[in-house]
Amino acid sequence: MKARLLQGMLKFSSTALGGRLFVALLSPIDRWLLLKTTGRVSMAGLGAPTLLLTTLGRKSARPRATPLLYLSDTHQPSVLFVIGSSGGRRAMPAWILNLLANPKVLVTRDGLTQNYEASLLGDPEYSVIWQQFLTFNPGFKRYQQRLSRSIPIVKLTLCATQAQGLDAVERLSSS
Repeated sequence: MKARLLQGMLKFSSTALGGRLFVALLSPIDRWLLLKTTGRVSMAGLGAPTLLLTTLGRKSARPRATPLLYLSDTHQPSVLFVIGSSGGRRAMPAWILNLLANPKVLVTRDGLTQNYEASLLGDPEYSVIWQQFLTFNPGFKRYQQRLSRSIPIVKLTLCATQAQGLDAVERLSSS
């Protein structure tokens, strides 16, 4: 039942209307849930792995939290991948522009908030991970067909050192 519901949601989200609805309506709810539960509960909790990515605003220097689907590296589970599809919208997601300005980010998932370093993927790794995202959600192909921009994939690598005892927002702001 859960799998069918997830597939139905993913299929609907790959339409132009569904993409706009998911980004505009469900993302704010998901952001709130993920913040309140330290990444344990999500609207996409029907089997879609979801994390909360916190970047610093490139203009405001204020923390910006974005709920995103992610995939884990099969060989290094602490390495994560997120995709900048923005529900098939034409504009590049703001969180991508933010991490280009400052690649130090926070990732909240499974009850933990940790420091990560973000980097955009290039080929050949991009092609491999893109296929994994398509296997998870074939709707990403429809997003790409509607767009003139390339959909970026970001690799998130866990940082060895973490600021201990600080609130997640303080850690990001002080980086």
